[in-house]
Amino acid sequence: MTEILRYCRSMTDIGRRVTASGKTIDSIIADYEEAERYGRRAVPNSAIAAFTPEVFQHIGYPHRITHSQEMWRYHDVMQDGRLEQNLLLVGRSMDDELDLVGRAADAIIRFTETNFGFRSAGKDMLSRAVYQYSLIRESLNGLPRPWTVMELGPGCGYLGVLLGLDGHSYIAIEASQAFWVYQSALLRSVFAGEYSDGLRSEEELRIRHIPWWKLCSEGFAFPKLTACTANHMLAEMNAAALVHISRKLAVSQPVGFKVIAEDLGLCRYNEENETLKRIAKTGFNATEIKSRVWVFEARSSRGEIRRLPKPRRAFRQRVKEMPIGGRAAARE
Repeated sequence: MTEILRYCRSMTDIGRRVTASGKTIDSIIADYEEAERYGRRAVPNSAIAAFTPEVFQHIGYPHRITHSQEMWRYHDVMQDGRLEQNLLLVGRSMDDELDLVGRAADAIIRFTETNFGFRSAGKDMLSRAVYQYSLIRESLNGLPRPWTVMELGPGCGYLGVLLGLDGHSYIAIEASQAFWVYQSALLRSVFAGEYSDGLRSEEELRIRHIPWWKLCSEGFAFPKLTACTANHMLAEMNAAALVHISRKLAVSQPVGFKVIAEDLGLCRYNEENETLKRIAKTGFNATEIKSRVWVFEARSSRGEIRRLPKPRRAFRQRVKEMPIGGRAAARE
């Protein structure tokens, strides 16, 4: 926190600092604003409503920035204070990839030092991204590498850094302008000429963004993918946007294609069961492979929902069947 406060007091030249591609953060913001302004002209009101970050709006979370001095707020967020929990989730699953994790941390440290004036590897969000990458590796085990993985709602973009540094192709789709700017600046910093922001060209570089308004254009189809991942966000999507993307994936990818979701996200505005039903209707089987981890597999017809048993519910049933004395012991 001390480093962040020091940064806030000395931000006089942040807007002039450049990424590895030679772009300043403020020029990235300006490019996005101009491209989105033109992109919105070609899509209907329903599409604009669908791809507005409605949960962020409901809870008052800032999802747009106008100046580079605001961008530090999007570093290492959404998993605040969960380092220990994340490390427990990772366990020994990434022991063979410690060098990869170290390279990702070094890249993020260089990025923060250059752009924010403090050194941070984003330990909370990076540790969660490591867990998410371990789930992808487990789900795609046996498939030929390198993979092409698309991520919906990448947040800080650290999973993309891990995938890219490991030699895979990575596509990011982000509806929040502030997070898009952070991701774009980070991916430019790490991958330089291998990255395309997708704003003006359709260049299919190894690391790239697809802007949300292009998903709504007539005739749009996703490229051939190995998998898609969407973490802590499917239940936070507008229902129309969720169905639109699910359908596009179902028709553009082969039977057996997987969407891997580590947690569905905040279910305050879209209930978990409704989110699962919407995805199943578009042609995906939904299987809970671990607690709060879902794999959606493309089928040729309407999918099914398979949940893990709920331990708490089973425990309550056992307590209900106990004699009165046993219930008191169970509560203790």
